[in-house]
Amino acid sequence: MSKLQKKKKVPAEKKKPKDPGVKSNGGTSAVAAKSASPGPAVKTKQSAGEAGATSASPIARAVEFFREVKVELKKVTWPTRKQTTGTTIVVIVFVFVVAAFLGLFDLGLSRIVRVVLT
Repeated sequence: MSKLQKKKKVPAEKKKPKDPGVKSNGGTSAVAAKSASPGPAVKTKQSAGEAGATSASPIARAVEFFREVKVELKKVTWPTRKQTTGTTIVVIVFVFVVAAFLGLFDLGLSRIVRVVLT
């Protein structure tokens, strides 16, 4: 048997303990009514960059933005020249095929219209 045909055994899921707020109702479950009081407001912490970004000058923010862009661009996996050439050729061929199809379709429709109008 090849590697692709072998199936991995998936361990059975562990049963989760029942939620005390869930009641069984003849095969279906319904959530028990809970108090209507809203919970405490959740506040998120701002990162150091976000907190200072509003008070910094536009030039400092622009410089920081370009620093972050540089860091992110280093993380990109760039295609090789061979991959880029191959995909470019595929795109150009596809554009010509679609253009030929649309051109023939337009030619056919224009002849049909010409026959109907004359």
